[in-house]
Amino acid sequence: MCTPREPSTSSELVILPVSRAVRRIAAGYLDKAGSACVRLADPEDQEALHDFRVALRRFRSIARAYKPYIRDCLPKKLRRRVKDLASGTGVARDAEVQLAWLNDQRGQARPHELPGYLWIIGRLEARLDEEYEDIRANLPGRFRRLQDRLAARLALDYDDTSPPLGEVAAELLLETGETLRGHLEQVHGQADEEEIHQARITTKRLRYLLEPLAPELDKGKALVKELKVLQDIMGEIHDTQVLGAELSQAAEEAGAERLRRLIDLSLRLPHDDPQVEAARRNDERPGLLSLARDLQEREQDLINRLLGYLGQGDLGRFLDRLEEAAAELRRLAVPAPEAEDKDGEEGSSAGS
Repeated sequence: MCTPREPSTSSELVILPVSRAVRRIAAGYLDKAGSACVRLADPEDQEALHDFRVALRRFRSIARAYKPYIRDCLPKKLRRRVKDLASGTGVARDAEVQLAWLNDQRGQARPHELPGYLWIIGRLEARLDEEYEDIRANLPGRFRRLQDRLAARLALDYDDTSPPLGEVAAELLLETGETLRGHLEQVHGQADEEEIHQARITTKRLRYLLEPLAPELDKGKALVKELKVLQDIMGEIHDTQVLGAELSQAAEEAGAERLRRLIDLSLRLPHDDPQVEAARRNDERPGLLSLARDLQEREQDLINRLLGYLGQGDLGRFLDRLEEAAAELRRLAVPAPEAEDKDGEEGSSAGS
């Protein structure tokens, strides 16, 4: 499988024609996805799926951002196949994140709440097992076939007259930064769910634009770090909202399941039978309600952290530094003139 060679430094990337530079970056992400895909076979590797998804997300983000320059190399059909492959792993990753939070909360459950905790954990564990069975059976083969096609396309030699990556990236950073400003300026509280969602997506895109170039910028790594903090806050807000929807659905199903269980026992046993009494006590709803309250408090705490960031003017200062980084990229994109041969000049002067 042939892939474009990795650039020796990010400074080399900055001055390369954007089409060629992006193909190199994308090939690197594709290789990382391939390595993570192999690790999926190991049930003890709890980060393999996350690493696979992140590598594909970076690949898709870079392909989307620079689409005008790599359209011939990565046509829409291939980009859609990458998206479909990544989407097929979302349910499993959501379940992993949700189970991590629920297992942390489980230790503080009161005795009457424990049935609800155990019920929702069992439900998600069963879902995760089912998803992983499908992923391990089908995803590696699908990905390898797609990886071969993508790598071959990325390795093609194009007649490239596109502008340098640094020049194009600088403009994209500024545009994406302004998009982020537009979304975050509309966030005033928990009700602004859609603006937070769009800001989270934009933050990811901005981070993935900046990361390959950050080592060459004076404040590049600090900017990436700040974007990661912001992304983590909004990502956790998103996770609480997804789990909240799961709890609502779970409560409906738990209530119906409990009622069916009670009716079945009541049809067969006297109302004071120990099994009937135990079924009445074994109620999942208090635990689910407790989790919902904890989740709401968690979301509000995260919203307050986000509002604190915005209220202190941190966003404006970040965007100022981003503008400086864009200007620095433009300067770096212009190759330094080759040094003149001083010895040759001196020889010419002496001979004249």
